[in-house]
Amino acid sequence: MNEQITERFDANNYLFNQDSKLGIYLIHGFSSTTYEVKKIAQHLANQGYYVKADNLPGHGTSIEDCNSTAYTEWLTFVEQNIAELYTHCDKVIVIGVSMGAVLALHLGTLFPLDGIISASALFKFKKEFDVRVLTRLFHRFKGSIKKQSTFHPDQLKVSRVSFYGYKYYPLSAVNEMRKLVDQVKNKLPTISSPVLLMHSKIDKTSLFKNYILIKNLLTTDKLSTLILDKTSHNTFDTETDEKNIIFSAIDNFVKVNFNV
Repeated sequence: MNEQITERFDANNYLFNQDSKLGIYLIHGFSSTTYEVKKIAQHLANQGYYVKADNLPGHGTSIEDCNSTAYTEWLTFVEQNIAELYTHCDKVIVIGVSMGAVLALHLGTLFPLDGIISASALFKFKKEFDVRVLTRLFHRFKGSIKKQSTFHPDQLKVSRVSFYGYKYYPLSAVNEMRKLVDQVKNKLPTISSPVLLMHSKIDKTSLFKNYILIKNLLTTDKLSTLILDKTSHNTFDTETDEKNIIFSAIDNFVKVNFNV
């Protein structure tokens, strides 16, 4: 296998049940791929929904490709996808994890979505100084860093952290993500769609303070939450006994907001 990518890597895009008028758009996280959302995509497709999951620009290809992608390309990509989805479907729910959750919330600031599920959204970085100062200054020189290097070795053993997509964080892309989260964060109060906000207390990538920040900024009166205790950052690919809780919460949210 390519030394730059993990075993949890999927270059494929997915589209199920194109005749359904109830659409679900899934968005994976930063430096990851559709592998991260494939299980929940298949689960929802089995219920007959129109389900779409694509690799974001610069993802599912190479670190170099990711580093040459601007955050505006991610925004344009998901905006075009959701606009196209509404041409096929009467109702649409967007589900995202990590940066995908940031993009899902962004779409909620532009479109009257029928629902948003935000899991492990990241607006505040674990190492704010590194991202906002050092990466901003030196990303073009450094290129990338191993994902493992951002965790203490003991933390890796105890938490059993799994890495998805690329084995490295593309630093120019990290700098673009910084720009993305700053733009979206300021618009969170404008979201009026129903939102299900999910976050784990033991998430070591998107610390729990992100949940508090988002919850405080959202003003929609249709907010529900799910706090997890055992799941890692990759919410929809969990191997813990919380999987049924997560999938059931998603099923209930979708059914209520699709009125089915």
